[in-house]
Amino acid sequence: MTSYKFKAKAELVTEMVKPIISSLEEIDTSFKIINQVNLVLEELLVNIAHYAYAPGEGDVEISYEICNDELVVIIKDKGKEFNPIEAKDPDLDASVRERKIGGLGIYLVKNLVDDMKYQRVETQNILEIHKKVK
Repeated sequence: MTSYKFKAKAELVTEMVKPIISSLEEIDTSFKIINQVNLVLEELLVNIAHYAYAPGEGDVEISYEICNDELVVIIKDKGKEFNPIEAKDPDLDASVRERKIGGLGIYLVKNLVDDMKYQRVETQNILEIHKKVK
C-alpha cells in the first residue's frame, strides 16, 4: 500500500489526489471511473480541510492500493469525529428553496463507491473506500 501525508488544506487537494489518479491512468481505467474517483476523493478531502480541524490545522494521511481491479483508499485524520456513512442523506424530493444546505457531496460519495467503512480509533478518523476500477 502506498501512503503519503499532507497538510489538510483545500488548496492541496489536487496534489493529494494526483498519485491515485496517475495510478488509475497507468492501468487504463476508464475516464468515467477516474472522474468518479476524483470526485469522491476531492469531496472527502475538501471536507477534512474545511471541517476536521477548524479553526486550526492538521494533517491527512492517504494510503491506497489497486488489487484485483479494485481501488482501496484509506484516509486518516485526527480531526473532529465524523462518520460520513451515518450522515443523513439530503431530501432530494424537496424543492431547492426547502432543502437544507450541505450533505449532497457525502450523498454522492456514498453512491459512487462500492463499499465504505469508517472507524474512530482513539483520536483518529479512519475512512476506507473501495471502488471497482475495471
